[in-house]
Amino acid sequence: MDNAPQQNRNDNLQMLRFFAAAFVLLTHITFYIHERVDNSVGVWHVGEVGVPIFFVISGFVMHLSSGRIPRNGDGARVFMHRRISRIFPLYWLITIVKLGIALAVPAAVLHNAPDLMHSLGSLVLFPMFNSEGQIRPMHGVAWTLLHEMLFYYIFAIAMVLRQSPYVFSTVAITGMWVAGLFIQPESALAYVCTDRINLMFVAGMSLSAWIAAGRTVHRTLGLVMLAVAAAALLGADGAIFAFIHGYNIDAALIVAAAMALRLNALPSLKRLLVSLGDSSYSLYMLHPILAPAICVLLLALQIRSPLVIVPVAFVACVTAANLLYRYIENPLNELAKRHLGKVFLKPSPSHAAAKGS
Repeated sequence: MDNAPQQNRNDNLQMLRFFAAAFVLLTHITFYIHERVDNSVGVWHVGEVGVPIFFVISGFVMHLSSGRIPRNGDGARVFMHRRISRIFPLYWLITIVKLGIALAVPAAVLHNAPDLMHSLGSLVLFPMFNSEGQIRPMHGVAWTLLHEMLFYYIFAIAMVLRQSPYVFSTVAITGMWVAGLFIQPESALAYVCTDRINLMFVAGMSLSAWIAAGRTVHRTLGLVMLAVAAAALLGADGAIFAFIHGYNIDAALIVAAAMALRLNALPSLKRLLVSLGDSSYSLYMLHPILAPAICVLLLALQIRSPLVIVPVAFVACVTAANLLYRYIENPLNELAKRHLGKVFLKPSPSHAAAKGS
């Protein structure tokens, strides 16, 4: 497989990361307008597809990268070192900021009022019910990280057991989902484990395995997939479209289509979108703090029109997230990698003994 198609796929995934985060941002901006500015404005629910798209991409990337990591305890440590260094530094920073806002200005936080146990559970991303009966960490959008970390733990266990992470994770995730169909989950952890949205990790791994085997998604088929996904997202009539949307298959179709399509005619736009994809995690983490503040600020200035609020909040969040990524998230990740490496990457006893002999 030559490098050009591989690079094209990587760029497509990065651009799709931005589009997924942008979709979630737009949905939440309309929610903030509805809740804080004008409740006659409806919420744009189509953008919710961004979350399962993230999960499909995560499954794709984890399968792609796992081929370069040994299937043993050392490999599991390398894997978890990378994942924790990537997920937790910015998440902790944003959670602490959110907690500070909640304590200093309680009226600014309409959901997820903090308490000690919930705050501690949030910091370690352990699934817990909040005061409203929802499975949400202190920083609400981080509920997706509960599923991400579950996937990573299963993936790492497969490595420890010297099993194929793809096969092991597929069996484990599918098995828990099937069990949830027959056994009503009661704990927050059980709800997270049995949620069918976890199947999107399996879809991503399967797509990656398909492409790694040398197969391709033809451009025409990619366009058809996009059309079907769009129809499902927009609520087209028909049981098949309801099924596709209900099981988040539309998200899998969008990612698969992205593997078939190329954006080579506008290289400057492509570079911009890839760059924004790099900062998609910052955008996802930052916008629930910044976007509602912008809505409230514009309301104080007597600006109520969604036609003004949506683009202003969108551009402000994307710009701020890009800066956050460059000057805070990326340096924090590098710092975490260095310090956590001392814990995760220390030689195993057998390796140390062999080195000393």
